[in-house]
Amino acid sequence: MNQAESRAMDEKLAIIRDWVITNARQHIQFAFQRLVNIRQTAQTAYLNSLPNYEIYMRFSGAPPIHHFAIQQLQSQIAEAHADFKRGIDLDWKASVLRYPEVLDYFYSLVELRLPNDDDNRVVQPPFAAAGYQDRGYMVGEPSRVGSEKPRRKKRTDSAGAMGYPAGMMMRPPAPPQVPSPPTQHPGYGMPGAYL
Repeated sequence: MNQAESRAMDEKLAIIRDWVITNARQHIQFAFQRLVNIRQTAQTAYLNSLPNYEIYMRFSGAPPIHHFAIQQLQSQIAEAHADFKRGIDLDWKASVLRYPEVLDYFYSLVELRLPNDDDNRVVQPPFAAAGYQDRGYMVGEPSRVGSEKPRRKKRTDSAGAMGYPAGMMMRPPAPPQVPSPPTQHPGYGMPGAYL
């Protein structure tokens, strides 16, 4: 079951995953870029509203105005840049926190369609037309199921593996011959036999 599911679904799931991730990232990046543009517009408007900002920029930061006014303007510009950076960081964090929600949304757009139970492809799959014999799943293409006969495992202790002709089993060696005790004929070894 797991192997059939893997063969049927792994590639499809990889395609779906790539599609969802690509669209989710694009959405997050576009949404973040919109927030950046809004902040950039607001910052530009604020800087342009500062007294002496235009002349400060025209003279590249060294305008012919009082030193105290330049210091105050530089402090306001630095504060505006710091606020802008903090705002951008917060916008990015908020965008990243929405990532699971965005992933869920794009996954919800994926449609999984199963054929009806009375669909001809379900009622009569190609292998049913073959009478459930091993004729393959596609017409003209033989099935590999059952085509390979199980092979007998070659035993290392079989007669053929040990160099003996097939069908001839090796017999265990006979035990060594033990000399039998001497036999005594009647009359030998008995008391009084040589009398």
